[in-house]
Amino acid sequence: MGTQTRTARVQSTPAAPLPPRLYSLDVYRGLTMIWMFANGLGLQYFRKDPLLAPFAAQFTHADWEGMTPWDLIQPFFMFIVGVAMPFAFAARAARSDESGTGWARVLRRSALLILLGTLARSIQRGGPNLDLINVLGQIAFTYVFAYAVLNRGWRVQAAAAAGLLVLHTALYTMIHPAGVSSSWARGANFGAWLDMQILGKNWGGGYATINFISSGANTIFGVMAGWVLIDKLRSPGAKIRTLALWGVAGVAGGLMLWNVIPLIKKIWTASFAIYSAGFSLLALAFFYWLLDERGNKPQPAWSRIAAMVGANSIFIYLFHETLYGFVLRLGRSVLGAADAGNALPWLLYEWAFIAIEIAVCYWMYQRKIFLRV
Repeated sequence: MGTQTRTARVQSTPAAPLPPRLYSLDVYRGLTMIWMFANGLGLQYFRKDPLLAPFAAQFTHADWEGMTPWDLIQPFFMFIVGVAMPFAFAARAARSDESGTGWARVLRRSALLILLGTLARSIQRGGPNLDLINVLGQIAFTYVFAYAVLNRGWRVQAAAAAGLLVLHTALYTMIHPAGVSSSWARGANFGAWLDMQILGKNWGGGYATINFISSGANTIFGVMAGWVLIDKLRSPGAKIRTLALWGVAGVAGGLMLWNVIPLIKKIWTASFAIYSAGFSLLALAFFYWLLDERGNKPQPAWSRIAAMVGANSIFIYLFHETLYGFVLRLGRSVLGAADAGNALPWLLYEWAFIAIEIAVCYWMYQRKIFLRV
């Protein structure tokens, strides 16, 4: 009798409403992915052109200190993962989908992200290659950090993000074993030393595996922004003002911190984490204002294309990572070297591949084929 009564009570309890899906977040994610696989829109081939060189330089990573727009791609993606988490977990709870929540599921997803990222890089390089600095590998770690504070309230989330940045900075500034020449030297810092000790190698460009400690703050900042957007007690205008205010504070705070801690993307210093989080918040506020505040007005065509790409972001990341090396080799065999006198054919070649990638996303979206991890 007791069991029957409990069952009847559960069945009669109305299900919690599903949280609304943010169109602006899908577009934001899609534009970030297009920005990534567009590979600078082919403008990198004009870096020797006297007129276009300054503009083309914005589509490459900063050599070490400083930041270009191209350096925002990974922070945007990691931030977006955090924004989506309150919506995703609330939706699973509303569907009573217990398989989609809990630490077991989170750890499985993290392990799968590392596996997929490593597989893509191994195919790209033609042999086994454990890769922990690609976007998927880094998100695998920051996703765990973000889940740990997902439902802990903004004070705990802010403290956790600050703690990760303090820990990262302390590791670089306070631990100087043999081989570490200074806190922020390329290839001779704590992150590089640790990779050599554990992995027996260093990553090209000066990247470090423990970037995930400080970039974890970016994903947690995304979680905090997600809770702002899901809050039914805030008006849309209040949400936009909150995101924009904290975005401006992040940009200003990152610039001020730069006087103390160099702003370096390749080892994700605290100043870079805060500075890039500021731009991430401003971009989210802009897209939310532009797209989710339109009411019943038709969405612009460009946004619909971006949303289709954003719906399969992990797939198109893997698609690009595994095929782009082949595309480059094919281009060299057909077009030759991409020097200043041969840049235009390469530009058109890059645009053709961009079109193919968008077309693949469109084909999958029309058939409701989505890669979920």
